[in-house]
Amino acid sequence: MSESGLLAQVRALEIVARRNVSSLYTGNYLTTVRGSGMEFNEARHYVHGDPERHIDWNMTARLDEPFVRTYLEEREREVIVAVDVSASMHTGWQERSKLETAIELAATIGLSAIDAGDRLGFLTFHERVVDFARPLGGRRQLYTFLRALADQHEVTPPRTQASDPRAAIHAIQALKGRRFVVFLVSDFIDHDVPDDLRFVGQRHDVSLAHVYDPFEYAGTGPVRLLAAAPEGSAQARSTGLDSSGSLEQMQQFLSATAARYGLTAFSVSTTAPVGRALSDFFHRKQQWIR
Repeated sequence: MSESGLLAQVRALEIVARRNVSSLYTGNYLTTVRGSGMEFNEARHYVHGDPERHIDWNMTARLDEPFVRTYLEEREREVIVAVDVSASMHTGWQERSKLETAIELAATIGLSAIDAGDRLGFLTFHERVVDFARPLGGRRQLYTFLRALADQHEVTPPRTQASDPRAAIHAIQALKGRRFVVFLVSDFIDHDVPDDLRFVGQRHDVSLAHVYDPFEYAGTGPVRLLAAAPEGSAQARSTGLDSSGSLEQMQQFLSATAARYGLTAFSVSTTAPVGRALSDFFHRKQQWIR
């Protein structure tokens, strides 16, 4: 792709992400991870979901309406978005592929982080880490991130054995001494949620973002396809649509795994608005944190 074409894709991706962010409360990851400082920043009106411990009771009593105190460290959290770019993510039977949906989701989270004054880090992976950037703040980091995502539109699906989230997990664990807000975006095909996540969940705030195509869970009917698996050794053979079980079974598996490891999980369909899916997830997480 030409440089001008790539920049056009980056601008288009930012526009889509900006539209999605407008439906969110910017940077509201509802995380238990705090920054490194405790410097008072400002008081502002209370909004639904703010922690009760941050209410400024003196100002609330004086002005007869609820105010909360904000701190600079809450604007300096470190967010890492890890995106699965393995071959299975390039598939899809809807208007968007799973990878295109994952890219829009990742861009929305990244833009929200930078707008909130947080630091953004990212990585892409399949059976190994492809791109990796440590958390940094500022618009330059955002455009580096969007450019890395836009690049994926033109990449030929890798002929790898399988995606391996452990590659992403180990890269994050190597950044010792810090706590991150982590979003792991994948189709989790073959239920590839490694036990290593239990160690990441003990230190970081990790959310599993399950991206799926509804056709993958079309049921147990007689329809079968002559297909080549995008990953692994099972090439050019007939395969059923229900090889991964139902969507409900997959979501129950992810929810149970997340609960066991102290994580959170949510699903995003390739046919669903990304902004709405994120907003619904943050609302559910708010209930979980409380």
